[in-house]
Amino acid sequence: MNRRKFLAVGGLGLGVGYAWNRSRSPSIPSGMTVDTLYYEGNIFDARDVFGPREESHTIITDEETAASEFRAVEQLSHFTEETDFDESYTLVVQNGMRSEDDLELDSIERIGDGLRVAISIDKPLIPDHDDLITHTLLIRITDEKSVLDSVDINIEGY
Repeated sequence: MNRRKFLAVGGLGLGVGYAWNRSRSPSIPSGMTVDTLYYEGNIFDARDVFGPREESHTIITDEETAASEFRAVEQLSHFTEETDFDESYTLVVQNGMRSEDDLELDSIERIGDGLRVAISIDKPLIPDHDDLITHTLLIRITDEKSVLDSVDINIEGY
């Protein structure tokens, strides 16, 4: 009897975990693939710290710019090396907030010749830490529609 309960509860747990992960996957348009890399810090200048809720985004379209602009950090180098800039580009989103929070991609949608990107802040379990750092989310976008005139970034959850 206990074995049946264990199997039932175990199966339920796996199903809930799968549903949770699927619900946390970013929503992206068909014909587009996306890879992300979260980095705690400023990838352009280690000394530059963004102010609270200060936000910035940059589009990197070629390997030379990525190599010259990104700091020499192994994690960033691997991400850049894996990017085929003939087919993809990297959207770099940065903001200033407390260190325990992380940036997560929620969705990307096409709007005319541009993109609307929704990012959320993953809340930590420790709510009263108020140290300020720059957070960076790199989003590698490979899209069959390569025309990009504008990017609208919305960060929710401060």
